[in-house]
Amino acid sequence: MAFEIKYTLKAKHDIFKAMDYYETVVSIKVAEFFYQSILNAEKTLKSVNYFEQIFKDFHRLPLRNFPYIFIYKIENKTKTIKIYRVFQTSQDPAKYPEN
Repeated sequence: MAFEIKYTLKAKHDIFKAMDYYETVVSIKVAEFFYQSILNAEKTLKSVNYFEQIFKDFHRLPLRNFPYIFIYKIENKTKTIKIYRVFQTSQDPAKYPEN
């Protein structure tokens, strides 16, 4: 059974902020490509969900072609993957989200 993907409000905000940046500063085409990368990462997580563990139950998955990582937790009982943040890796590591 495939896992269901859920996003926290902070993760959704991270995605919207990134898409807005790409759309206004770069191009609409790049913003669409970023969104497609998000969807591809979701497909990957649904089938192979145990990527690098970073802290206790938290894992991370880097996006292809963009400097972002999914920070997520696997909830086996409910077959859910909860994405807590979509973090831009070019930021200062001291800003690494705690939740």
